[in-house]
Amino acid sequence: MPRKPISELAGGQSPRQRIWANIRRQTTEFTWRDVSPGDVVRRTAQPYLDSLVSAGYLALITTAPAACYLLVRDNGIEAPRVRKDGSEVTQGGGNEAIWGAISVLDTFNAHTLTDLSGAALGTVKHYCKFLEHAGYLTVVIKGKGGSAASTYRTVKSRITGPRAPMITRLKAVYDPNMHQIVWSEGADEAVKEMDHA
Repeated sequence: MPRKPISELAGGQSPRQRIWANIRRQTTEFTWRDVSPGDVVRRTAQPYLDSLVSAGYLALITTAPAACYLLVRDNGIEAPRVRKDGSEVTQGGGNEAIWGAISVLDTFNAHTLTDLSGAALGTVKHYCKFLEHAGYLTVVIKGKGGSAASTYRTVKSRITGPRAPMITRLKAVYDPNMHQIVWSEGADEAVKEMDHA
């Protein structure tokens, strides 16, 4: 299934994230209509609810006349990323662990983040590079050569919420807390060209 275009992501949260936010607001059992935003159709909402049942986040209370669900496991604001069979989607999970460490540290290098997050060193370096481009990190000490990692400082004013900035396949940084693209490849060069014009 193709990914959503960036323009759709930039306009707001994904349908799954909005459904999950609505699920968390429910205090009693609910149907797909109760938690689906107006622009989300049943063929989008129903499979996600079914996958949440398979993963143990929801309990299926009744099936007739309509399926009714109850939230039984709340994992917080981030929508569970699960497949139809209930198995967890792990892609991108490393970035969330890295971001968790970044958001509480002042200065660090890639090796420190690797130890704290459990993510691979290459993943950490890649994520830090993009966060530096987007202004979330500044380089305090530039690393020399392949083995010495740069030391970064977190730009606390850029932390806009609890959700980790995402690197898209189009090499852009998307901030899900603000629902917008905050940096894209080629942006730095474009700014330099405008400054010299």
